[in-house]
Amino acid sequence: MSFGKKLLELRKQKGLSQEDLALDLNLSQSSISNYESGHTNPDIAVLEKISQYFEIPVIDLLSSDNQTFYNYKNKSVQNVYVNSLPEKLIAQYEETIKSLKEQIAVLKILAERK
Repeated sequence: MSFGKKLLELRKQKGLSQEDLALDLNLSQSSISNYESGHTNPDIAVLEKISQYFEIPVIDLLSSDNQTFYNYKNKSVQNVYVNSLPEKLIAQYEETIKSLKEQIAVLKILAERK
């Protein structure tokens, strides 16, 4: 199941309109529509928002296995098989991790000066 189809299913299971979900995630309704239709894919920050909102690991949102289905009502995942993450997503994660490590290093230096 594609990311867009999973998002659509999760949204419907929660009884939300695209506009409601967009407001909750601080996104535009057109972004939600584009994600669900598969016209665009979210960046890592949006994926993390969606993951936290629905209490689902990011990896479960991205799994392209047709057997993967998330049931919001009982918060269980069935038949999850993840073959590989897209290279672009891996690169985004690596950049985010690098940035966070740099921020931590700066904070440590500032804390030591106090």
